[in-house]
Amino acid sequence: MLLNLREYHRPKTLAEALTWLRRPGIRTVPIGGGTQVLAERSREVEAVVDLQDLGLSFVRQEGMALRIGATTPLQTLVEAPETTSFGGGLLALAARETAPLPLRNQRTVGGAVVGASPEQPLATVLLALDAELVVFTEPDAPRALRLEAFYDYREALQRQGMIVAEIRLPLSAAPMGVAFHKVARTPADAPIVGVAVRLFRGVDGACYGVRIAAGGVTLRPVRLVEAEQVLEGRPPDSERFAMAAEEARARVNPPGDFRGSSEYRREMAAVLLRRALAEAAAQAGWKEIPSP
Repeated sequence: MLLNLREYHRPKTLAEALTWLRRPGIRTVPIGGGTQVLAERSREVEAVVDLQDLGLSFVRQEGMALRIGATTPLQTLVEAPETTSFGGGLLALAARETAPLPLRNQRTVGGAVVGASPEQPLATVLLALDAELVVFTEPDAPRALRLEAFYDYREALQRQGMIVAEIRLPLSAAPMGVAFHKVARTPADAPIVGVAVRLFRGVDGACYGVRIAAGGVTLRPVRLVEAEQVLEGRPPDSERFAMAAEEARARVNPPGDFRGSSEYRREMAAVLLRRALAEAAAQAGWKEIPSP
């Protein structure tokens, strides 16, 4: 319950929604399904702007992009043909791992991405897939931000009164491999650490477009750029996978908590990366990963 909530608005246009959000002197937040705001139970929230009537619930492929509207329920990612066929169903897997079924029917993709916890599977996978957010702070001035850049400026954008309208994923005709691996206390639990990988197989047999993202190793899901560079433009082999894993281990300095110490999380990042790279390489068409 939001104890200080005193206004509810359900605008019909993006411009109207932004007008409500940008008012000075009253703490106003956008909601899709509302699960994130209700879970936080912030006493600062005085007004909410419901985005459900803005036409932002969709999943469709247009040209070389997969577009997902911000108010699309997570369960749609589990069921939609466009997402179940993408990357061997990785988006569907990430949505299932992010929330149980009753919440997936209510929680929206935009809410999950904007309010992502440090270990959240969907945000981790979207980072690895080079996701881009379409963000509005003015009605006629959409901005396209890479997800990692969005997290860098998330708080500043929220203070301005922003609306995330959609998530876009680039598509490619090149053979692609993707994977997500996690470690958790039980299969149904949120990950302690999760690692997502995307790579393309070039005609020369090398890896291109390598993206590696990890959750549960810092205050938000992050890309491991140094580990990516170990593989970019080079043929995959078990030695390079081990080198990338060691780079990941060296670069992360996760906080520890009751679910896992810093040392455990660091080790798991390396272990999970090796597993994810092997799976993604096989999916992209490398039949056998040679030993050095």
